[in-house]
Amino acid sequence: MTARTDPGKLVPSKPSQPQPSGSPARWLWLDAAKGLGIALIVWGHIYSITEPTALQVYVYAFHVPLFFFISGLTFRPENNTVGQVMRSKARTLLRPYFVYAFLGFLFYLAGYSFAQVMGLKLSQFDYGLLPPLIGVFYGSLGDGHLVNTPMWFVAALFCTLLLGQAINQFLAPKPLRLIAALAIATFGYWVGDLVKLPFSLAPAMLGLVFFQAGVLLKPLVFGLKSAPVKLWLVLLISLAVSFFSQINGFVAQATPAVGNLGWFLLFGFAGTFATLAFVQLIEKHSQWLAFLGRYSMSIMVIHFLIIKSVKVVLTTLAHIDMATIDSSTFYGGIVIAATVALLVPAVYVMERYLPWTLGKTPGIPARQAA
Repeated sequence: MTARTDPGKLVPSKPSQPQPSGSPARWLWLDAAKGLGIALIVWGHIYSITEPTALQVYVYAFHVPLFFFISGLTFRPENNTVGQVMRSKARTLLRPYFVYAFLGFLFYLAGYSFAQVMGLKLSQFDYGLLPPLIGVFYGSLGDGHLVNTPMWFVAALFCTLLLGQAINQFLAPKPLRLIAALAIATFGYWVGDLVKLPFSLAPAMLGLVFFQAGVLLKPLVFGLKSAPVKLWLVLLISLAVSFFSQINGFVAQATPAVGNLGWFLLFGFAGTFATLAFVQLIEKHSQWLAFLGRYSMSIMVIHFLIIKSVKVVLTTLAHIDMATIDSSTFYGGIVIAATVALLVPAVYVMERYLPWTLGKTPGIPARQAA
C-alpha cells in the first residue's frame, strides 16, 4: 500500500498487504506490472523497428495488451454507467490526451519553424503543419498525425473503457460479454485494414478483449497471489507459449498491424500472464517497479517527446544521422540514460505543478487507468 502526502513528491510504493475485494488500497504488484510495462514501452521507442529483433517482436507482442488487461483488473463496471465513465474519463484521459498531443504539435512546430529559418530540408517535416494539427483532434497514427505518438494509447483506452462499460452494463451473462468483446475486436481487426478510424478506435476494439478478460478474471488473478506454486506454473507456461511469438512476427497495435488475430491474442495474453505472475512472485522486491507504475501516465505522455529531443541534440553534437542513432546499441544506451535523467524532473514538475494536465485534482492522487 502506498501513501503520498505531497502531490508532487515521488515516493516508492511499499509492499502491499492482503486486502478485501473492493478495498481502495493499492496493490504493490499491480503497480509493479505497470512499472515494468511502461519501462518496456519507453525502451521500445528508443530503437528502430524497421528491422525488428527477436526481442522487439517478443516485447511488442504483449506490452500494450498488458495495459488494457490491467485496466480491466482495476475497473468496476458494476458501480458505473456509460455516462459516468464518459464524464470521469474525460477528465483523467481526454484532458491529458489533448494537452500532451497538442504539446507534441508545438514541438513539431518549433522544429519545423527552425528548419524553415535555417533553410534545412528535413524529411520529418514533409507533412507540413496541417496534418500534425489535424492529428491532435483525429487521434490516430499515420499520415503525419500525432507527433507525440504514444497518445494514441490514451485515446484508445478512453474508447475501450466506454465500450467495456457498455458491454458489462447491458449484457448480463458473463460469457456473452466476452463473446461481444471478441466480436468487436474482430470487427476492429477487419476495419482497421480498410480505413483509419478516429480516436484510435480500431486499436481500442482490439484492446477490448484484453480489457474484458481482465474484468472477468479479476478474482482469479488476485487470488493467485496466495498460491506461489500456481504462479510459477503460470509464469513457466506463459513464457513457453511466448517463446513462439516470432510466428506472428512484429505487431503494432497502434496502426493496427497485428498479423494473425488469433496469434496476436494468444501471445498478448501469454506475455500479460507471464508479467503478472512475475511481479506477484517478486512483490517484496518490486518497490522501484511499483514506483514507476505509480507515475505510468506521466511517463506515457511525455517520454516520447524527451526521447526525440535527446536524439535531435545527439545528432547535432555527434554529427551523425538519426538512422545511426536508432540502430546503434551504443547511442541507444546514451539516449536511454539521458531520457531517464530528464524524465525524473519532468515527471516531478508534472505531478507537483501541473497535475491538472494529468486529470488529477491537486493534493488528491488519482488512480491511473493505464
